[in-house]
Amino acid sequence: MKQLLFENQASCQPSSTWKRCHIITFGCQMNEYDSLKMMQMLRHEYILSDTPENADLILINTCSIREKAEHKLYSLLGRLRPLKQKNPALRIGVTGCVAQQLGKKLLHRAPFVDMVLGPHGIYSLPNMLERIGCGETALVETKLYHSFQIPYIKAPLTESSNVRAFVTIMQGCDNFCTYCIVPFVRGRETSRPVNQILAEIDSLVEQGVKDITLLGQNVNSYGRNLAEGVNFPALLHAIASSYPNIRLRFTTSHPKDLSDSLIECFSRIPAVCEHLHLPVQAGANRILKRMNRKYDIESYIEKVQKLRETCPDISLTTDIIVGFPGETDEDFQETLDLLKKIRFDQIFAFRYSERPGTAAARFTDQVPEETRKKRLAKVIELQNRIGLEQLKRYENKVMECLVENGSGMKLQARTRGNHVVNLTGSEHLIGRTLNIYIEKACHHSLKGRIVN
Repeated sequence: MKQLLFENQASCQPSSTWKRCHIITFGCQMNEYDSLKMMQMLRHEYILSDTPENADLILINTCSIREKAEHKLYSLLGRLRPLKQKNPALRIGVTGCVAQQLGKKLLHRAPFVDMVLGPHGIYSLPNMLERIGCGETALVETKLYHSFQIPYIKAPLTESSNVRAFVTIMQGCDNFCTYCIVPFVRGRETSRPVNQILAEIDSLVEQGVKDITLLGQNVNSYGRNLAEGVNFPALLHAIASSYPNIRLRFTTSHPKDLSDSLIECFSRIPAVCEHLHLPVQAGANRILKRMNRKYDIESYIEKVQKLRETCPDISLTTDIIVGFPGETDEDFQETLDLLKKIRFDQIFAFRYSERPGTAAARFTDQVPEETRKKRLAKVIELQNRIGLEQLKRYENKVMECLVENGSGMKLQARTRGNHVVNLTGSEHLIGRTLNIYIEKACHHSLKGRIVN
């Protein structure tokens, strides 16, 4: 069990012993970050439980991006209900994007849930637990704010061996892609002040973190609503000048806002790693327009060319959605052609699935589910071949790798290009940067050995 974090605010009945909290996290890095913040807020009253069976508090941090998110939540709650029946003192909270979508409706379906908190509402968690301790139940907080709502929490990480960490620099989104629910569940785009970002990074570096990923729905547009007059490239320069020895990454980047000045950061700022996740979503301009992506394939390819000219060693990853409403066989072939042309190191491919409340869910020309499955299989088959060929270019080379974790004599390290390397070595090497000879490329990772 790992200790969590926060000032004991249970004024009604202060706890004399540690309580146990079990957190279940679905979804993206943003949700992982939110779960960490909840753990930090609970640090002086709760310790982390690996299982829900012996927990005093269960938090389910939900994501609405993936398919059947609501169904999966209710299925999980159904499995947790007997624990509540056995122990009425058990507190259950649902947080995140599905909680934001459902609000009070969730309590009608699962009345044994004690609280429902949206992404902006999780910072009221200590207050909610205090109110529940005073006898209140069925609490809901799903208000969306138009200012940055993530406070700086100076607190230790939950793992003593953490080498990587996330730092949110903005929240919400203004792009309104027709398939995406994010603007409706995380609100409109707002950026975090620079001083808060630097303070959080400073705390992480003090704890030994050496690889930091900056998070946002579209980090490329960072700073637009800040009075400080700083944009994303300026933020990268500010972080790197203060912490030149860290590895610096960021996600997600919207192609329409990938500027030349940001591309130049890959060659001008040594701390910025040679990796970029640049979601393209589809290879046909007609589909991109229906998705409201605000760029075309020609401009996307041009930016990829600039990236590779500026930083020849850069590894590129992307997102692909197949079976979007109205996608024809010809449109899908253009996506396959794009994969062959750009040759990404890795892709994250998904079948399109309707999200209630989005524009695309109202489109009448939905692609049959069986067609979506077949197209996804073709994309995965093609990318498996391309990805392995891309990784093979590292065989018989020595690469600088940061050892992130391990158990026994099995270690896992990461290249600056974000490739996982499996190797043999002692756990005392965790947190060290080593020269690793790459012996073999596998489909999604590399195998190597330590050299002097």
